[in-house]
Amino acid sequence: HHHKAQVVVRSRMLWKTVRQAAQVRKPRMVVAPSARHAFSFNARTAAGAACPSPLAKPRAGQQQNKGEMMRMQSAVGLLRVGSAREATSVACASTIQGNLAPAEDHGESEKSSYCPGCGIKLQTHDDGAPGFYKEPAALKASALSDAALGSSVEEFAPSAERPLVFCARCFSIRNYGRVKNPDAEDRLPSFDVASKLCSRIGNIKGIRQTLLCVVDITDFDGSVPHQTLARIANDPLIKEKNVSVVLALNKLDLLPRVASDQRIRSWANRQIRSLDLPEDVTVKLVSAAVGKGIPDLAATLQRKVGQYGHLWVFGAQNAGKSSLINALRKYSAEGGDRGAGGSRGREGGPVPQLTEASLPGTTIGFVRLDELLAGSRCKAFDTPGLLHRYQYTSTFSPLTYQEIGMLLPKRRLKPRTYRVPVGYTVSIGGLARVDLISAPGSSAYFTLWCSDEVTTHFGKTENAEARQAASVGDKLVPPLDPEVGMPNLVSSDFLVEGRDWKRSSEDIAIAGLGWVAVGVSGECEVRAWAPKSVLLCQRDALMPDYAKDFERPGFGMMLPVAPKKGRRAKW
Repeated sequence: HHHKAQVVVRSRMLWKTVRQAAQVRKPRMVVAPSARHAFSFNARTAAGAACPSPLAKPRAGQQQNKGEMMRMQSAVGLLRVGSAREATSVACASTIQGNLAPAEDHGESEKSSYCPGCGIKLQTHDDGAPGFYKEPAALKASALSDAALGSSVEEFAPSAERPLVFCARCFSIRNYGRVKNPDAEDRLPSFDVASKLCSRIGNIKGIRQTLLCVVDITDFDGSVPHQTLARIANDPLIKEKNVSVVLALNKLDLLPRVASDQRIRSWANRQIRSLDLPEDVTVKLVSAAVGKGIPDLAATLQRKVGQYGHLWVFGAQNAGKSSLINALRKYSAEGGDRGAGGSRGREGGPVPQLTEASLPGTTIGFVRLDELLAGSRCKAFDTPGLLHRYQYTSTFSPLTYQEIGMLLPKRRLKPRTYRVPVGYTVSIGGLARVDLISAPGSSAYFTLWCSDEVTTHFGKTENAEARQAASVGDKLVPPLDPEVGMPNLVSSDFLVEGRDWKRSSEDIAIAGLGWVAVGVSGECEVRAWAPKSVLLCQRDALMPDYAKDFERPGFGMMLPVAPKKGRRAKW
């Protein structure tokens, strides 16, 4: 009934516009040109004859031109099927001194009132507050002005060519890789993802609910949202709904080529059992950067969500959630065929891309994801990255955005293997260090897996603390500023049991930084140093392989080596 009432009101306003245009002797008018349709009429005919509804039957003795009737019906039809902006612009046009001026467009303003990159509400009054944006020149040019009108209404730009409007923060991150105003980051709104998810899923009845949890495989223990998954699994309202959970292990392209999918999947299943996660979790291995595993993930989500279900995407900050969503959108826009080119939506418009950056917290609010799965009408939503305070790479970290970016791997990980005697230490930048306290045979093998922008030092334990403090910001980075110094480190002891000298048996993982794999035959005692707030955990070795060449005592760095033309880089 509401839809029919809108059509009736808009139809009456259309005919009022027609009569007014005829009185001022306008020879021709174009209606809703953004849909590439024109409705023309003769001013004298319109002025001399009544204008009944084109859908009504003509009265006795009244004749209507058949072609004119068809053109009127097509114009009114645009009001039914056109977009909110087109219909409102046609219906609300009024004649002012011979010119047509569109009324304020509420439908479009509501549509673009939230940033498609991060989900924050857009505003134009405070350039220092979150959500500020400047109206693009293309949108200003599309608005009708008295000077641009003349004898006919100028065409609106087609909806397919209408530019997306991003907030200034997203624009700066997308184009320059940095935050425009770091001081405004503290003013960003807080968001309790777990509470919002439980509330929304619990209030929806009769609809399939699927959770897509994105995890960084290079920081598995730091990026797995233990508390959020446990809260969702134990919620009484959600238990009754049989919610499906899909765990997407992202950034697979950063692992060495020797890491087969079977090895990674077997390792992930063991970790899920040890972490007390839901047993029916579906594990998928993906790489949003190169598109690996995207077709398989999309097919799995389509089966679980169905045609009209709901899909909720969540994950820790910097787990690659936005990149994975953009990869799914691109795959959907190509009709499920990776060979098809282009990144246009099913309606011919641009595919909205979420903001991607090596910065934590790019997504701020719920973002509706259109055209996420090809062939499905499900409703999909992106959520802000979960804040894990125990990660070096979270917004709670004392590091700057530039230093956080150094911790996030940008290239394939390469191992750094040390043959460590008892009483020696490996310092990892100014952020952590690992000591060997005891070992069979008086030595063990440490293999460091972290970003190649992090520098190290290998030397005796007795001078490790002083040497690390003196070298921070110079030979040991990050941190980059020597005046800031390094955070206060506290120790944690681990008893590592190994079975082979030729491969690592267990890892000491440092959340947000990387992990140290320990290779030993027997038992050895390892002492790891990190800030009290950073998570340290012991697990089965993800990558048991050693480096081809061992590291020597002293300072070391792992700079990327450019591959020769026509060859891939190797380690």
